[in-house]
Amino acid sequence: MVARFAIALFIVTGSACTVQSSISNHYLTAEKLWTEKNYLAAVSEFDFVVKEAPNSAIGLQSLWRAAMTRELFLGQSQEALKNFELFLERAAGSDLAPQAQLEIGEILFSKLAQYQRAIEHYQKLLEQRKFSHDEESKFVYRIARSHFLLNQIRKSQEWYERGLKDYAASSLAPKMKYDLAHTWYAFGEADKSAYPRALKAFQELSASMKTVDHRLYVQSIFGEAATLEEMDEFEKASALFESIESDYPAPNVIKVRVLRLSERIRKKRK
Repeated sequence: MVARFAIALFIVTGSACTVQSSISNHYLTAEKLWTEKNYLAAVSEFDFVVKEAPNSAIGLQSLWRAAMTRELFLGQSQEALKNFELFLERAAGSDLAPQAQLEIGEILFSKLAQYQRAIEHYQKLLEQRKFSHDEESKFVYRIARSHFLLNQIRKSQEWYERGLKDYAASSLAPKMKYDLAHTWYAFGEADKSAYPRALKAFQELSASMKTVDHRLYVQSIFGEAATLEEMDEFEKASALFESIESDYPAPNVIKVRVLRLSERIRKKRK
C-alpha cells in the first residue's frame, strides 16, 4: 500500500513538469502553424493552452493571439469578441487591455453591427479618459453614427454636434459635418427647418472641401443637389448633379436623377 502510494505521488509530481512542457509545446506548435498561415489549426492550439493554463502568462498570450487571429484572419467576429472580453476579465491591468477595448469596439461597430452595444461600449471608453484625442473623436463619431443607424436621429445630431464642438481639429470633423447634414436631410418635411439646415451644411462643406478632399466634395455636392430637389428647386438640383457626373462613383445614379428631374421640370412648366 505504501509502495503504491509512493508510485502515485511520483506520477503526480512528475506530471506537473510534463503538463507544463506539454502546454509550452502546444504554444510553440500554435506559433509555428500561425507562421505557416494555418490559422484555424493555430487557433485550436492556442485554445488548448488557454483551457489548460487560463491565468498564466502563456495562457493570456494565447488568448490574445487567438482573439486577434479570429478577428483578422478567420472572420470569426463573435468568437473574437468573446476572447477579447475574456482577456479583459483576466488581464484588466495588462498593457494590452486598452487595445482589447479598441478591438471590442471595432467588432461591435464594424463587424457585427451591434450598434446599441457599440454606443454603450464607446461611452464607457470616453468616461475612462485613457485614450488619445483622435481616438476619442472616433468614439464620438461612432456613437453618433450608431444612433443614426438605429434611427435615433435627434441623439445622432446631438453627438455629431458634440463632436464638432469638442474635436473641431480632428480629421473626422468634416465627416461629422457631412453626416450631421444627413441627419437634417433625414428629418425632411417633419421639421420645417430641416432641409434649409441640411442645404446650408452641405454647401459649407462642399466649399471647404473643394481643394482638400475631392471625394467628400463630390459627396457634399450630391447632398446639396438632393436637398434642393426635395425643396422643389429642380433646375438648380439638376445643374449640380450634372456638374459631378464624371466624378461620382456611380455615374448611372446621376443620369437617373437628372432624367427624373427633367421630367419634373417639364411638368412644373406646364
